[in-house]
Amino acid sequence: MLLTAYRFLTFIIYALVYPYGRLQAARGRALWRGRLGLIQPSEKRPVWLHAASVGEVKVMSCLVDFLRKAKPDLPLHITVMTETGYATAEKLFGDKVTLSHLPLDAAPSLRRGFDRINPQILVIAETEIWFGLIAQAHSRKIPVVLVNGRMTEKALGRYRHVQSMLSNLLSRYDRLFLKTEADAARYRALGADDTSIVVVGDMKFDAPMPARSEGRRQEIRSRAGIGEHDFLFVAGSTRPGEEEILCDLCRSMRAKHENFRLILAPRHIERADEVRALIRQSGLKVVTYGDAPDAEAVVLVDQFGLLNDLYMAADLAFVGGTLVDIGGHNILEPVWMGTPVVYGSYLANVREAAAYIAEHNLGAEVSSKEALFSVVESVYSGKSAFATKTEADLAQSPTAEVGNYILRKLAHV
Repeated sequence: MLLTAYRFLTFIIYALVYPYGRLQAARGRALWRGRLGLIQPSEKRPVWLHAASVGEVKVMSCLVDFLRKAKPDLPLHITVMTETGYATAEKLFGDKVTLSHLPLDAAPSLRRGFDRINPQILVIAETEIWFGLIAQAHSRKIPVVLVNGRMTEKALGRYRHVQSMLSNLLSRYDRLFLKTEADAARYRALGADDTSIVVVGDMKFDAPMPARSEGRRQEIRSRAGIGEHDFLFVAGSTRPGEEEILCDLCRSMRAKHENFRLILAPRHIERADEVRALIRQSGLKVVTYGDAPDAEAVVLVDQFGLLNDLYMAADLAFVGGTLVDIGGHNILEPVWMGTPVVYGSYLANVREAAAYIAEHNLGAEVSSKEALFSVVESVYSGKSAFATKTEADLAQSPTAEVGNYILRKLAHV
């Protein structure tokens, strides 16, 4: 009864928006071409990867990278829900994939979309549950896989109101790759078959590693005026209140270790003059990245697009928004560059990332200025050390387990 009502409602919505959408599609609007299933027909049968918006697109980027490395000629088609997701996918993937918006969850647009994409397998990220989409794939005997699946207690409470319909839907998935055992318990509570559930962890921690070699590191360091034997501490995305602490750290370390170097990259480069003045007021010399090097100076970054390379070149990194009450910026960026990271205790925005870093000894949380000084001194002196993430780690990652399953499944489609 519920499913019939759902199908009727989605068809009515489709009929109401079709005239406007068809006009917009004729004018070249990618959004409406996708929504109505007017997608460029595929010459080959691709893997269809659906990612709702920016976060899910970034998760899928790990899987796209894995699949393309394993099978370079494998065609891939990405669908998204949002305009920002579409823009992110364009930027990340370029011509590596074909791209469209997801068809409306109504039979006419779905039939048209499936006919044109003609997928071998459908892979859906996280919590996107579309009854029509799954039913259409099932009717065509197209395997459906959920990746990076999660479900909160709040979502479970909502879904219980349509449990009978949802239980039937979940039975149509070939595999449910979930983040945690708690997520698995919630999916089971809604009727998911235990044999289809696999807990693999969070794919968002599997960002592709860049090529990292000693030669590459030294090249980046040289451009910043950093010597081969200098200890380089890169502080990125810093906020007011943190630069003062970092200048104090630099003064303290250089009083004992003349080869300690600091590169400081404020979160907002329009603050560069303010930060430059602050560095000078603290009694330190400062040069701007790209100027003539000075072995005694703090290097101030006032350009976009440099930070990831500088993290790669560092011996240790710090990510800002964490020693002041901002909630934290992306503390995983240095980790993905192969460099351990330290960060403060204001982690409201990045708690999962902090837990991952702590679990794998890829860095440390510091609760105070004094704790930061202590950790940096300990790492400099070799009294403590952190692990570093490498390309080899990805072979045992959630992404690898998901990717290998997809490749095995394709062999039997």
